[in-house]
Amino acid sequence: MATEMSELAPHDSFIIDSQRQITDFEQRSLTTLYRPLLTSDAYSLMMVLWEMSQETKSISEQYTHTILLNWLGIDLPAIVEARGRLEALGLLKTYQRKIDRRSLFLYALQAPADPVKFFKDDTLSALLLGVIGESEFDRLSHRLIKQHVRQDEFYDVSKKLGDYFQLGSSVINKPDAINQVQKSLSETEHEVDTEVINQDFDFKLLAQMLSSSFVDHQSLLENEHLIMVEQTIYGINESEMAQLIKASTSYEDNKIDPKELKSRVLNAYNGQTPVKDDGNSQPKNESIPNNALAKLTTEERAIISATYAMSPNAFIESLKAQAGGFTTAAEKRIITDLVGKGLMPISVINFLVYYFIVDQGRPTLNKNLVEAIANDWIKNKIKTPVEALEFIRKRQEQKKNTNNNYSKNRRTIQRETLPEWATETAKTKEPKQVNPETTKKINEQLKKLRSRGKEG
Repeated sequence: MATEMSELAPHDSFIIDSQRQITDFEQRSLTTLYRPLLTSDAYSLMMVLWEMSQETKSISEQYTHTILLNWLGIDLPAIVEARGRLEALGLLKTYQRKIDRRSLFLYALQAPADPVKFFKDDTLSALLLGVIGESEFDRLSHRLIKQHVRQDEFYDVSKKLGDYFQLGSSVINKPDAINQVQKSLSETEHEVDTEVINQDFDFKLLAQMLSSSFVDHQSLLENEHLIMVEQTIYGINESEMAQLIKASTSYEDNKIDPKELKSRVLNAYNGQTPVKDDGNSQPKNESIPNNALAKLTTEERAIISATYAMSPNAFIESLKAQAGGFTTAAEKRIITDLVGKGLMPISVINFLVYYFIVDQGRPTLNKNLVEAIANDWIKNKIKTPVEALEFIRKRQEQKKNTNNNYSKNRRTIQRETLPEWATETAKTKEPKQVNPETTKKINEQLKKLRSRGKEG
């Protein structure tokens, strides 16, 4: 269950599953492109899990989290935080079940995107650009993406399959053996629902504005997702986006340069006052549910309405202006990350910002804490600011009751016997002991990782 995902004990077991080992090309992407987006703990955890998956001979082999604690030299909260960051970047999927009062986790390793797919992904490339800067971003793209020879001046003289192989009835009428294998294969890749990104922006109007310009219409359509991500983060209107697109379009082929567009948006809105909303228009794909504000106070209604009416950048700028502060570059990257994932409605992201800065009284957004809260809300299927408000109240009430119960029963707790799984007669399967060779190999890799971190 979602509420149990945050619970983790040292003796909880885990199983590692990977469809295949990552290729050298993907490994290069992992160490070069994903590394800047990961903490040292997250990167070390990922490398350890991949190494352990190579040593695992059966998917039923279990390990305890004590092994990870010893190898990584970190505590349980750090493991949960590192695991969450890997999940957020699509490098890990975590599943959980309860067995005799113990938790059994399934860690399904996901192959990273290769450099070509990484740079084609608007969200990943935008995150990387925000972390390493434009010059390093360009250097990596030129170094990792191989330039292909143009094929339009050549003729394709390749042989066909039928030239060398006889395609009999076994291809048309597939044998049972093939059917059984194909049936056993399951889809492992799922696209992220990015519908929540498309907010408060008329893309058709933008296309009409650019219809009489030199901008290629097909290129505009190909970059629609990038445009929608950027305008959502910074609250850019159609007219301003049209000017940015024109400035980012090549005069040679009339096509939009995605890197140039990202760079111009970043330069135009990083550290400057964002486009202000008029406060009257709500996102076209997101509106306040009927009767959602009925049970709220006047102040709560105003806050909820503002989360729907404003872009994330405009919303945090407004909060910071009221407090006499300013939005930092790191905070803008945090918001870019949340919006780019497409997992939370914009109104909920705005409410999270309000909850963190105003309700908790923190001067700036903290990336680790914000991601922890966002991850918790996503797992609990929070879809509206009102649901987020109710969820916070429920958590606070549960915490209050827990503290009261602990105060009343702390003496009784000391007399309770150990749970069944902690006794010698536990029925659960004994986790596998890792052989010394595997421990030695992983420890050597961790030393290399730590030495790289010190050098960098």
